[in-house]
Amino acid sequence: MCMTQVVQAQSNLDSTREGFKRSELGLWFKKHDPGTPLIKLAARLHKADGESLRLPSPSYQLVWSDEFESFNDQSWQRGQPWGRYHGQLPHQFYGDDEVLDSGGYLLLQNRYHPTDFIQERWVPDSSASILIGAEPTLRREADTLNIPWGTGLVNTFHSQSWTYGFFAVRCKNPSGPATWPAFWLTGRYNWPPEIDIFEMYGLKNGKRIHRQTMTLHFGKIETQTKRLIMRHFQLPKNTTDSFHIYACEWTPEVIRFYTDGRQVARVKLNRYMRQYFQEPMYLIVNNAVDHRYLDYLDSSQAPTSLVVDWIRVYQEP
Repeated sequence: MCMTQVVQAQSNLDSTREGFKRSELGLWFKKHDPGTPLIKLAARLHKADGESLRLPSPSYQLVWSDEFESFNDQSWQRGQPWGRYHGQLPHQFYGDDEVLDSGGYLLLQNRYHPTDFIQERWVPDSSASILIGAEPTLRREADTLNIPWGTGLVNTFHSQSWTYGFFAVRCKNPSGPATWPAFWLTGRYNWPPEIDIFEMYGLKNGKRIHRQTMTLHFGKIETQTKRLIMRHFQLPKNTTDSFHIYACEWTPEVIRFYTDGRQVARVKLNRYMRQYFQEPMYLIVNNAVDHRYLDYLDSSQAPTSLVVDWIRVYQEP
């Protein structure tokens, strides 16, 4: 385990602005908040001065942490709060066996592990007699769904959620094609909002795993106003064999992203966006399999793991 130095960060790195192009919401942003940085930005690679956890303000205090000396079932739930797999991503499930603790680290692995799940649904019963004006009779059907890949995912939905703060993880990436590790916050009561502190994509051959993607999701799905703002940052090509610290500062006015103690992205929240980023969110860390690149995977390969050293949460009094 590595205990890192905590110092105050000083960085004026900012980003430029682009519009949401021809979208209606983008035009709104351009008119009402021209200073807000929007859409993709490739941040410049910083010259690392040593790994450290840098707090944006000396007033931040540690309110929650896990150093993973052992797996804490009181803090973490295995799998998503709503189930073991996503109906739109039937290639992977969230398995208990893919969540391990070893030598002071949390290991979230992905591996080829075909497993059957029972999928139930209610359908109209065509054999039943239906009276005019009466509710239709339903019957339950069940199918067996075979899901090939097991992935590790843990969340704090049942134990902890926070509104604003500084969230940090020290971890090492998995390797290989189709890898998709992530560390993120999502709404305790609604989705969106979501803050993806990092997502890393191995793609076809695993070489893009060193490119950090940071994303904000907001809006309402039912009114078709869901939007996202995305940033990118290129790390040294060592994230699969070296630890790095990824962090996010979430405030009512701005969300800043930090990598190895340096600010690498910043999104100012205008009035429209603030309404979505003012409710409690909980933490998720996972090691998914990217369904777009399943053809590049070898099912006989050994499991690949996202290795997590610690996770810490700071807030101002």
